Amino acid sequence: MKRQILCDRTALLFLVFPAILLTLRSYVWEGCLPAFPVQLYQAWLLFLYAGLAMRENILRANGSDIRSWWLYHHYCAMAMALVSLTWEIRGQPNCVQKQKGVRLFLQWAMMQGVAMLLQNRYQRQRLYTRIALGKAKRMDVVWGETAGVDGQLLLLCPILFTLQGFEAYVGLQLLRTALTGVVGEWQVLICGILLVVMAIGNFINTVETLMVKSRFKAKMKRSKSRAELD
Repeated sequence: MKRQILCDRTALLFLVFPAILLTLRSYVWEGCLPAFPVQLYQAWLLFLYAGLAMRENILRANGSDIRSWWLYHHYCAMAMALVSLTWEIRGQPNCVQKQKGVRLFLQWAMMQGVAMLLQNRYQRQRLYTRIALGKAKRMDVVWGETAGVDGQLLLLCPILFTLQGFEAYVGLQLLRTALTGVVGEWQVLICGILLVVMAIGNFINTVETLMVKSRFKAKMKRSKSRAELD
């Protein structure tokens, strides 16, 4: 229960903190984001992904079948947060153009928060279903097979694919601004590359997960048909 509350709080921070920054930018800061609150958010991301990477390394060492990609993803996110902490966030003049990448990143983070809230709800429903069926205990984590919540999965998948597409778009926009000389800092180029890599990796991992679920459901249907015939 405590872990579920922590996951929800993390998702809310992903959603609420960028929303506050963007709102203040529009109505208080006259279109320019100050450096400190943005860097504070990036420092929190670095702390978060370092903790996630440590936790999942411990789980893998204890026999968990967590996909290797999620560890690589967290390492990429840690690297991006660390690099972005050194990214000079300039104000006027031409603040709108110079901070375009930061705004896109904060908008992506808000979408990530929504997706995380839906994922947390989906995973809780799966775990509750497995507990009710006697296939899991309350201290277990959610594993790979489906568990009777296909409606939520149909809602979650388009959101995940949209998020991954927007993540790639933000990365490409950062690459474009760096390569065309609009914003010449090396941090912009590195963050753009990392975002594109994470978007591609997330997309491949999501497709592979759906394929595993599809094969599992087909196997269960075949087993049920054989049992009925017997």
